[in-house]
Amino acid sequence: MNFVSAYAQTLEEPRQVFISASATAVRCLVALPPIGNKAPTQLELNLYGKNGERFLGAPKGAHVYIYGAQLRHDLETRTHSLHGGSVAPVTDQFPIYNDVILSGRCVKDLDLSDPKVFKTTADGLMICNQSISVNKGKNQADLFNFYAINSSTDKLNNAELIANFTRKGVGLTLRGRIVTESWKDESGEKRSNVKIQVSKMTLAPKANVNDARPIQSQATIASEQEVKPLWNTNAPQASSDPWNVASGGGLPDLPGQYGPVPELDDNEPF
Repeated sequence: MNFVSAYAQTLEEPRQVFISASATAVRCLVALPPIGNKAPTQLELNLYGKNGERFLGAPKGAHVYIYGAQLRHDLETRTHSLHGGSVAPVTDQFPIYNDVILSGRCVKDLDLSDPKVFKTTADGLMICNQSISVNKGKNQADLFNFYAINSSTDKLNNAELIANFTRKGVGLTLRGRIVTESWKDESGEKRSNVKIQVSKMTLAPKANVNDARPIQSQATIASEQEVKPLWNTNAPQASSDPWNVASGGGLPDLPGQYGPVPELDDNEPF
């Protein structure tokens, strides 16, 4: 599972590029609004097909809602991007959606003695970092860093769960927000790091290695028994009137041959 829905603003005009000899994509740099004390998150948005063609008219600075995209991470360039989904124009009054769902496997065992992995603050907060590998097909996967924060009074102790129950190979589904941490290093150069801030998570169920019972079929049909249809065969058949409209039942009239064809709005969304 790799699903993103987010509110964003275009930082440039969308452009069409060739991704193969016969296929194109529409690309545009977008920014997700900052959350809390975090920095804005800049991502390259890649759209395909009709969704890309409609997005070509978007101006720089447009407010858009992205739905159903996939988050990708290029380890060589250390950049994140969004791929696919659909985009709709919105106003600056649109709610700040920033929602990502990822399913995969944890890639490492945690060293809880390392403060970069696990730490508690003077305010009583617990912070834990982990990484997840998400399959993207053809024996390839994306790697994402994520973290959780909780206090002792929180109902959901996600940081504690990550620290205690995740290790290399453990299956995990998480839901969170895409955030960017920004700081200056010792030389004064500005640095940034994109992570997933976890709000909810579900660990995969543990396999019971002691239970070696084979799976048995719970429903069988004898080979000599005739398979009967699920529908009531005693009901009157009316192949020319399958929805029984003549007797007052069934569905309302459909457009086209059953009624007037509605006019379509061909206006582009941007």
